Amino acid sequence: MMALMIPLVSGQSLSPTVIATAGGNLSNANVSLSFTAGEVAVTTLQGTSMILTQGFQQPFELDVAGAVDDLSVNWTVQAYPNPVFDYLTIRFELDKPLEIIIDVTDILGRTQILMNRTMITPGETRELDFTGLSNGIYIMHLTTPDRKTRQTFKIIKK
Repeated sequence: MMALMIPLVSGQSLSPTVIATAGGNLSNANVSLSFTAGEVAVTTLQGTSMILTQGFQQPFELDVAGAVDDLSVNWTVQAYPNPVFDYLTIRFELDKPLEIIIDVTDILGRTQILMNRTMITPGETRELDFTGLSNGIYIMHLTTPDRKTRQTFKIIKK
């Protein structure tokens, strides 16, 4: 008679942790700072459409509501439906015609849709074709050519 022995395998799941000599978190009403001391090497490499950082603490901040840096331009942008299935509609409320760059990137920073230097008139709508893109999260950047005015949207493709 032969006995079968089946080994019992178990695993564990851990949340991200850092073992460092020092560090902490500081914050006030406007700023939050998190730091770790004792990292051997921390480098930031930047390309035209991507930033790569080393180290334990990785920043990820996304301005989904948008920001207007140039106060001389008054604009409101709506992007719908979100999540998008086929076509994303972008509605522009502007004071005057404005030249805009529309850049949709995947979460790795690779450009998927680019409309370079498009003249937009007040009240105009544009449609972006998402049918050829995989399901996932995309970031849509709307900027003026001088990059003084921008808005950023998180778009979910289903």
